[in-house]
Amino acid sequence: MSSDRAFDRRSVLAGATAAMLATPALARAADGWSWLNAPGTWAWKDGTLACEAGPGTDFWRRTAGGPLIDNGHFWFRRQTGDFEMTAALAGDYAADADQTGLMLRLAPDLWMKTGVERLGGHLHSATVFTRDWSDGSSLEIPDAPAVRVKLRRSGQTLFCAHAVGEGAFVDTRLGHLPMPQTVDLGVMAASPAGKGFAARISNITIKSL
Repeated sequence: MSSDRAFDRRSVLAGATAAMLATPALARAADGWSWLNAPGTWAWKDGTLACEAGPGTDFWRRTAGGPLIDNGHFWFRRQTGDFEMTAALAGDYAADADQTGLMLRLAPDLWMKTGVERLGGHLHSATVFTRDWSDGSSLEIPDAPAVRVKLRRSGQTLFCAHAVGEGAFVDTRLGHLPMPQTVDLGVMAASPAGKGFAARISNITIKSL
């Protein structure tokens, strides 16, 4: 993680500290999907999720002087074995660190997310792996109405990729998590430093491999 990104993350986390003590809240929804920290406004239909990411929400642990924040919005289902998940991410990103993405989660201190994050006024492909401490990597990408992302599991290895518009997928991250056969898998949205924003995540597909 670059020093610039670390500085940005420290600034963003300072704005979310007031919300960090919020207890994650689980809620059953429909079609085998559930919420961790449901947003105030959301709709789910035919593989598309529309929601309002609340202010002061995020998933992040410790790194760059950050607190423990676990109050981002996570819409998930249980998934067993190897898989490939894809989705198209769009949102009215306004503040630094406004983000949407795919997420795989095992515990509050063991998870990963990969997707789109606004940093320095520009969109970035961004991925975080967390094993008690969060790391972060990002790559600036062109603005586009939607960015497609892909997450593939093979054993204990996770492969991340993104595609701008209708372009080809580009590999962005390879990582390891100690995972059981069955995990929580889905999509997420968060607004650590902003006032919240409208997120639209469409064409959500999960294929067992």
